[in-house]
Amino acid sequence: MARVKQSRESRTTSDPFTAFDALLGSAGLPPQFRTLNAGGELSGDELDTALTAALQLAHDRWGLGLHHLRHEARVVRRDEGSDIALLTDGHVTAHLSDGAAQISAAYEVMRATDDRGLSMWGTLPDGPRVSADAPFARLKVLIEDARDFETHWMEGRQGLFTRLWRAGETLSVEAARPASPQTALSDAAWDVITGIKDRTFQRELMRRSEEVGMLGALLGARHAGAGAQLAGLPEAHFSVQACVHRLSGPQARDAEAVRAALRAVAAELDELQAVGTRELAAVLKHGLTDRS
Repeated sequence: MARVKQSRESRTTSDPFTAFDALLGSAGLPPQFRTLNAGGELSGDELDTALTAALQLAHDRWGLGLHHLRHEARVVRRDEGSDIALLTDGHVTAHLSDGAAQISAAYEVMRATDDRGLSMWGTLPDGPRVSADAPFARLKVLIEDARDFETHWMEGRQGLFTRLWRAGETLSVEAARPASPQTALSDAAWDVITGIKDRTFQRELMRRSEEVGMLGALLGARHAGAGAQLAGLPEAHFSVQACVHRLSGPQARDAEAVRAALRAVAAELDELQAVGTRELAAVLKHGLTDRS
């Protein structure tokens, strides 16, 4: 489902709940916490629980490969006022007020990726890791009978990779298609440029793109502050690269249910990335207004 678009102004406010909504918007999640906080519907602990659940879902979609770590979000008081702390295994990683660039950098040092952009971290502290080329008959035995296990990445169509793991009575299915924020923005810039009806202007941007890339050519045609504005948005630092579905109960032991989950998670990732490209194209086309 496409998320509700937020105005560019809402992304620059110092309100931590609006900033949290904007950060999670880069994972395709709809804004909700500014309204929840303003309405006073949740107690302090309940609000932290909701913030944490949303952050964990964002991690599922950002595809940073940090499933082996515990991610939490908490409202905190600082000298400057209220803020939201992002914690990893109980330690503060960053605050919302640090900005998306610093938050991204803090997570980046925790990552380990291969030359395909896929995480090399396991999802479990121990347990067998099944080969990526294992036949489904072997996976079926694990799904139906095994305790904790995980697979290596399995290659699929159109740059898609999948893996699955069981922790306790929950079986997780992940689809990933690595696409860095820079790649996602370049794809969106391509859509904008190829959609320009003025063919002379379009050819000029294509010529410039040979030197500075699609995004550089498009930003160069905007006002002088467009690049800096874009760099301040969460979408310049986070993008949808993965999707995770979790099965429990009888479905977690049903090989056919897992097959269906593999298809569903791949389809959802396709949709999330397509929607993300369209929304980024709209930002590049209409959202970076000149405020000088």
